[in-house]
Amino acid sequence: MKFDIYTNEGAQTKKTVEGFDSVFGVEPNKHTVYMTVRSEMGHLRQGSAKTKTRSEVAGGGRKPWKQKGRGAARAGSTRSPIWVGGGRAFGPAPRTYDVKVNKKVRQNARRSVLSDKVANSAVKIVESFAITEAKTKLFAQIIKNLEVQDKKVLFLIAEWDDNFYLAGRNLPNVAIVETAYASAYDLLDNDVIVMDEASVKILNDQLGV
Repeated sequence: MKFDIYTNEGAQTKKTVEGFDSVFGVEPNKHTVYMTVRSEMGHLRQGSAKTKTRSEVAGGGRKPWKQKGRGAARAGSTRSPIWVGGGRAFGPAPRTYDVKVNKKVRQNARRSVLSDKVANSAVKIVESFAITEAKTKLFAQIIKNLEVQDKKVLFLIAEWDDNFYLAGRNLPNVAIVETAYASAYDLLDNDVIVMDEASVKILNDQLGV
């Protein structure tokens, strides 16, 4: 399929870029997207939550009172989970939230998200994002020119540009990701994807079959 190419000023050029149908025109597979996003989000979790059990809480070694004769319930330790200051029963322990997903499934998830975005006219191709200064004003003007100022936007850039990143990092609802490292979640969590011409070729090479 052919994509129209726009300038930073929002004007459509006479140029087009080819996106492989196997990347931008597949039937979306929601389950692969779910599995991949779940795996990606799990990798971001620390899994360091921890509470002390009754064996780890300090104190409570002596039996608080004798077994019989007081008219009170039996108690063997002041660190029982039912006591204030006692250990936690069935509390969280350090663990990993990693979920293994095969490479082919991850690639299919990215193809599915990209194809869904294209089908919903939520992808724009820009000739180049090059800006001369790291000024938010310049970045905001690009967003306005492309008529995506009221949407959550993902900018995919083929090569990392410090000026472009610094200019846009403080704007709300704007994410900037290097194309080669864009995850399925990155591609999914937005209203519209704006990428430069070189990014289309990178995605063709990465995901084309």
